[in-house]
Amino acid sequence: MNGDLVTIDEARAALRLDEDFPDLTIQIAVTSASDSVVQYLKLKAPYTDENPPPPNVKQATLLLTGIFLRDPDGVEAQTWEQGYLPWAVCNLLHQRRDPAME
Repeated sequence: MNGDLVTIDEARAALRLDEDFPDLTIQIAVTSASDSVVQYLKLKAPYTDENPPPPNVKQATLLLTGIFLRDPDGVEAQTWEQGYLPWAVCNLLHQRRDPAME
């Protein structure tokens, strides 16, 4: 696993992106979303092929990837509470976050 929590193909399918939508744009969004999710969770060990991310972590990553693709200039991000991800993403991840690490 390269650190990304979802693949380009998973993102393309889940977000209903056309085949002509640039792979590089999707890859940048996936990598950014994956990093944001991992940082929010404060994981002690990264997900691996042997220990893959659970479905709700993948869903949160896809949701955040879609937000990044929809709002590349970050205008929407101004409505997020500082230091947190969008509410829907946090809601999916909250049960997996270690509060002792805050």
